[in-house]
Amino acid sequence: MKHNILLVAVCAALLQACAPASTSHEGTPSMPATTSSAATQPELSAYYWNLASASDAAGKPIAALATSNERKLRLNFGDQRLNISGGCNKQFGGYSYQNGVLKVQQLASTMMACDKRLMDLDAEIGRQLKGDLRAAFSGETHAPVLQLTTQDGSVLKFQGEPTPETRYGSKGETKFLEVAAKTVKCSHPLIPNYQCLQVRERRYDDAGLQLPTQDNWHPLYQSIEGYEHRDGVRTVVRVKQYEWKNPPADASSQVYVLDLVVEQDASGK
Repeated sequence: MKHNILLVAVCAALLQACAPASTSHEGTPSMPATTSSAATQPELSAYYWNLASASDAAGKPIAALATSNERKLRLNFGDQRLNISGGCNKQFGGYSYQNGVLKVQQLASTMMACDKRLMDLDAEIGRQLKGDLRAAFSGETHAPVLQLTTQDGSVLKFQGEPTPETRYGSKGETKFLEVAAKTVKCSHPLIPNYQCLQVRERRYDDAGLQLPTQDNWHPLYQSIEGYEHRDGVRTVVRVKQYEWKNPPADASSQVYVLDLVVEQDASGK
C-alpha cells in the first residue's frame, strides 16, 4: 500500500513539472518582458528609405556615400523591385526579404554621365547593396529606421518616410494635368486674395500621342504636392491623385502628388 501511495505522489510531481507555466492572478498568461514579431515590423514598400548615415566595418564614414540635404539617396521597394535614386543614375533590380535577410539581385542602371561625385556615389551604393544583407528595424511606426549590414561589414542606416499611399490610405490614379501660366483668384475661407492654379486634364493614346483636349480650364483649390509653380510658365505634369481616407476638416479629400514634369513652355502658350 505504501508503495502505491509513493508511486501516485511521484506521478503527480512529474505531471506538475510538465504542465504549462502558471498564469498571473488576473488570469493572463505570463509573457516575456520584451517580444518582437514580424507583424510589428514596417512594410518595406510602405516607406521611402532615405540614407541617413553610412559607415564601414571599422565605424568610419563612407565618404562616397555622403549626400547633401538637397539630394537624398533613396531606396524605394516596389512590387518585388528595388529602385535607387539620388545619385547620377537610377538603379533598379529584384529583391526579396525574409527572416531579417534582404536579398538584392544584380542591379541595372540608366547610363547618364554626371560629375565624378555622383558617379562615385552610384558605384559605391551599387557595390554595397549586393547579395544578402542583414536587415534590422528600429524607431516609431511613423518614422522607422532601417539598418542594413552589408557583406563587408558596412552599416547603412535609412530613415523611413511614408509613401503617399501610406499617408493617404489609397492607391493613386495617374493623371496628366496642364497647368496654365497664370494663376487665378479664387475663394478660400481662411486666406484672402487666394490664388489658385488653373488646370485642365490632358489625355494620351496608347502610342503616347496627345488626344484633343476636352477639359475646360478650372481652378484647382489645393496645391500639387512637390510642384512649384513659376508665373508665366505653362507646364504639363504627370500626377498621382489620391483619395484621402481621413482628411482634416479643412482639407480636400482629393490629393495631387507630382510624379513627373512632362513639358514646360516659358512663352505661356
